[in-house]
Amino acid sequence: MSDGIQIIETGISAQIGQYADAVRIPAGYDQIVLSGTPGLSLDGTLANGIEAQAEQAWHNIEAILAASGAELSDIVSVRQWLRDESDIAGYVSIRKRYVKHSPTFMLGVGVGLVRPEFLVEVEVVAAVPPTT
Repeated sequence: MSDGIQIIETGISAQIGQYADAVRIPAGYDQIVLSGTPGLSLDGTLANGIEAQAEQAWHNIEAILAASGAELSDIVSVRQWLRDESDIAGYVSIRKRYVKHSPTFMLGVGVGLVRPEFLVEVEVVAAVPPTT
């Protein structure tokens, strides 16, 4: 995470996984808010299976952040939506390769996504010092 951003740990989230209870973003930081991002490639094809869709979704997020002047380590919050509880382990194994720090996390399971063939959608918020 960018300098100045503070991770707050109270011990609640540590009982569940590796993520922050809260993140404090100092005044003046630019926030980059990404829409729900599925595992669609640029040509519109959808990968098969949770691991392949998660890999593509995180690749998409990395590219969107780069286009916005940010990188994965600037992520302060992640909301993840999975269609099926049995996909949690496969999804998390991919996410861990992309997110190596401790932003805030929320994982919803059993939700209907915009297309029935989508197994995952991921929303992130990144924070970066302002560009002048």
